[in-house]
Amino acid sequence: MNEKLCCANFYQTDYARLLFGNSMHPGGLGLTKELGNKISITKGSRVLDVACGSGTSAILLAKNFGCHVTGIDLGAKNVDEAIQNAAREGTSDYTEFKTSDAEKIEYQDESFDYVLCECSFCLFPDKKITSNEIYRVTRKGGKIGISDIVLRGELSQNLRDSLYRFVCVLEAKSENEYAGYLQDAGFHRINFDDKKETLLELLDDIKKRVFAAELLLGLKKIQLEIDLDKTKRIIRELRECVESGLLSYVLITGQK
Repeated sequence: MNEKLCCANFYQTDYARLLFGNSMHPGGLGLTKELGNKISITKGSRVLDVACGSGTSAILLAKNFGCHVTGIDLGAKNVDEAIQNAAREGTSDYTEFKTSDAEKIEYQDESFDYVLCECSFCLFPDKKITSNEIYRVTRKGGKIGISDIVLRGELSQNLRDSLYRFVCVLEAKSENEYAGYLQDAGFHRINFDDKKETLLELLDDIKKRVFAAELLLGLKKIQLEIDLDKTKRIIRELRECVESGLLSYVLITGQK
């Protein structure tokens, strides 16, 4: 099984849902809406949501901006769930979802006015190809909005060993590296907006979910094959990295 599919499968697991809840990125839907505002999504426009997960962001964008959103994800389970969620939320006429690889987007050149990618760009093994593909499907003058983790140095080997499942942290890059990929693809006006506080809030939320899981586990209300002590230690170490500035979360915008 290749690395990309392993990542997609991880974010479909009960463990991932336990840690991250329904919105699989820092800042949740509030930050999704902020990103949409930053790139000025317009009513009736065509938006591509790369690595859309269960469709939560795509549904919000369709409702809030009146746009037509296409979501692609490598996880078939995520896509099926996204279709069901859109039907339940009444956005099926404005949203569509399909299984597709971000390194080979199955749409024609300049198909979309805007392209979004939340907390997933760092997961793609070949970021150069992904950047080129995003550029290809964005119309001339169109805009991109990316939110992602940035890593401004080296994590300790102990933490790297502990984070083998959290590829989004291990594969994160610096602002300069992200800008390089996007500029090489052809995008310009690349801007970064640091959202460190959203990452700290996410870690606090995860800590609360782990505590609740411990209580339920102690009461024998649930069964988990998860090392919760190890998970708590990782959370503490990650928080230290964020507070020191080694790790952060950013919004990235650009134009074709």
